[in-house]
Amino acid sequence: MIVCCMPERTRRVLFVQATEAGGYPPIVNAATVMAAAGWRVLVLNAPIKEHAIAFPRDCGVQLKHMPARPSHVMRKRDYARYVLAAANLAASFRPNVVYASDPLGAAPGLVASTISRGSLVYHEHDSPNPGAPDSRLMQLRARAARAACAVVFPNEARARIAQEQTGFRDEQLRIVWNVPRRTELPVSRRVANSELIVYYHGSITPERLPVSVLNAIGLCRHRVRLRIMGYEAPGAKGYVARLIESGKRFGQQVVEYLGQVPTRESVFAEAAQASLGLALMPRATGDVNLTHMTGASNKAFDYMAAGLALLVTDLPDWQTVFVEPGYARSCDPSDSASIAAQLSWFAGNSEERRRMGSIGRTKIESGWNYETLFRPVLATLNESVA
Repeated sequence: MIVCCMPERTRRVLFVQATEAGGYPPIVNAATVMAAAGWRVLVLNAPIKEHAIAFPRDCGVQLKHMPARPSHVMRKRDYARYVLAAANLAASFRPNVVYASDPLGAAPGLVASTISRGSLVYHEHDSPNPGAPDSRLMQLRARAARAACAVVFPNEARARIAQEQTGFRDEQLRIVWNVPRRTELPVSRRVANSELIVYYHGSITPERLPVSVLNAIGLCRHRVRLRIMGYEAPGAKGYVARLIESGKRFGQQVVEYLGQVPTRESVFAEAAQASLGLALMPRATGDVNLTHMTGASNKAFDYMAAGLALLVTDLPDWQTVFVEPGYARSCDPSDSASIAAQLSWFAGNSEERRRMGSIGRTKIESGWNYETLFRPVLATLNESVA
């Protein structure tokens, strides 16, 4: 079933990613920006039962939905159906560009671009760790990257690691941070809270939202509440319940869970009601994605768009991008006392906290937005079909 029908347009792009597209802000943003620029955009969506995240309505984007699969695991038969659906759409839709995301998008991307004779874009949001087995999937990833007219990564560090693995050329590379669109910025309003409301949204895991945050709330001399919106990642089932139960040591509603993220609009609306955005990464990890998250994590930029100051990890790259310009303060996420000290500072310096949020929002509006940062990619694609 295709929804949100659009009139015929000359330039056409087919997005393939073998996942729930609504859960990936860069896919939503790239598709929406291209639609606004006059492209006819079709997204082949692969939803997951009980984790469906709505794609924005009235954004000028068509959606073709595959049958929902029961979990995040992509079974071989589901993947084969997805690749076949991409091939069929390539034959009927005839895209000028096929926009493939992540290693699972490589096979359908290569097939669809070959059938349609369209240009290929390869955009990697989550990278395999170095030393991953040289499987057929990794070989297809390398083929897609080398064949693409543009290879898009959310930061330079991940891109260079992938370049060594896949062999794409320097001139193919485009760096696009996972920032929000300018049109997503919520209405700016000042919310007077009698307590410090710390806000977190996204995938919920012990690494991203450690128990040390709750312990820090217990140590803080000010009234602090933790508000969470998102879904438990695979392997973290029951973690939200543990956080809520642990929070009861410090008061009945210290931890407030708002449920899964229904829409991007709800993310910004809830963030705008809070006092502080939480964007913590582990200091040491074997995951290449968690090691190189500046630019890749949309959380910090979403919070800034909602006018929130940030609390981030005291890693060098996060210090450079967020702390030094004045958008954030930093802490050791494994140390409750370090977190508590920063929470106390934010609670006791409300005017400075609001100023930090204000200049952060201005930065998103003036430059750190998808319309601006995606412009070089769009120029490349326009040239490819000229």
